[in-house]
Amino acid sequence: MSRALLAVAVVLALAVAWTAGAGGTEPTAAAPTPEPGVTPDPGETPEPGTPPTPTPDPGPIGGGELAVGFTEPNPNLVWPAGTKDVAAPFDRWRNEIGAIRPAFYRLQLDWAQLEPDPAAPLVLDRAHSGCLRDRLPCAAWQGLREQLEALAARQAEGGWEAVVTISGTPEWAAEQPAGCERADAGPRARAPRADALVHYRALVTAVLALAEAAGAQLRWWNAWNEPNHPYFLSPQRADCDVASPSVSVAAYVRLHAALGEALAAAPGDQERILGDLAGTRGPTIHLTDVQEFIGALPREVICGVRVWAQHAYLAPRDDAAVARAALAARDCPVPHEIWVTETGARNTDADPPPLRRCQNMHRRLQTWYLDPQVTVAFQYTLREDDRFPFGLIATALDGAYPALGLWQAWGGAARHWPTAPAPALAAACGA
Repeated sequence: MSRALLAVAVVLALAVAWTAGAGGTEPTAAAPTPEPGVTPDPGETPEPGTPPTPTPDPGPIGGGELAVGFTEPNPNLVWPAGTKDVAAPFDRWRNEIGAIRPAFYRLQLDWAQLEPDPAAPLVLDRAHSGCLRDRLPCAAWQGLREQLEALAARQAEGGWEAVVTISGTPEWAAEQPAGCERADAGPRARAPRADALVHYRALVTAVLALAEAAGAQLRWWNAWNEPNHPYFLSPQRADCDVASPSVSVAAYVRLHAALGEALAAAPGDQERILGDLAGTRGPTIHLTDVQEFIGALPREVICGVRVWAQHAYLAPRDDAAVARAALAARDCPVPHEIWVTETGARNTDADPPPLRRCQNMHRRLQTWYLDPQVTVAFQYTLREDDRFPFGLIATALDGAYPALGLWQAWGGAARHWPTAPAPALAAACGA
């Protein structure tokens, strides 16, 4: 059997194993991602059902490729040991996180927090308590400047290639209410007005300059986070009818163009990526599903960028595979790389327990490893948000989930190259 056919056979076997291991039915709604500063209730997040006994682990698998990354806003969990004194228990966990040695790090920019007043300078040193809302423990940090300084210190060690995404429209920049909006829609979810895009471009330019001053490199950029989801871009449709065409695609294309102008005018080597879409089972009046969004992008846009970013939390449905099929239907001359820029296994008290969730997440990573188009997977996040429970370390920082060991086993410290063999289940989820 050829290597290609063998890879296909193993992918199919893993898919069967996942289906048998996940059980339950597909969710009926989207997987909402926390908006910086305003975390939605994750009740609609895909959640596997109670699985039966997993199939035997095949051991290490070779012949594929998968790098790993993660998102974590608090630089006290990013600073390398020896570069800054970090209070306990943050110091313990930043060392555990360093043991992942990620190839990538995803940085989220909240435009509304960075530029609350268009007549004033950007707020680059906003003081953060370091708490998780009102949850202890806390370790204060100083805004975007410190995030970039900590990132620069990690990049000096190798890896940690930055992927930047933007969200959060300032109130002064937002379009007026229109179309089919949720009752709780606010200005930060609405598309920026056309005349505000000059400020958007200036934001990108200023952040690149700040990164250069800090010694950090910001290579990859996406214009907007989850543009198919109403928490981040609203409205999705002009009329409250699922047959009404998505209006969010056009808003995203304008932002993508503005980002391209800013990056082209800036020094350095930066590239745009597309997507960062929320996974959805299907379209609703408030959601544009992955297939519809990809299908509506202009051909020069979809085929003009080589990386597609997709959010794919652990569920029976693989949203990376959904995106791959939709991208293939656009028939671009060069197939896209797919980066799963948000993923994770949900931590709850319900069945299946965290160890089983870790095992299922490992099988999903194996599937992506063998998929020639999926080349990176990003864990979201490190410290668990109790309103969005997908983290690796408990909110109280008093313990870790088995998934921490999973990402350490898949990371660059254990696998020095993305093409290294995928770890065996026992090594990844043995805790």
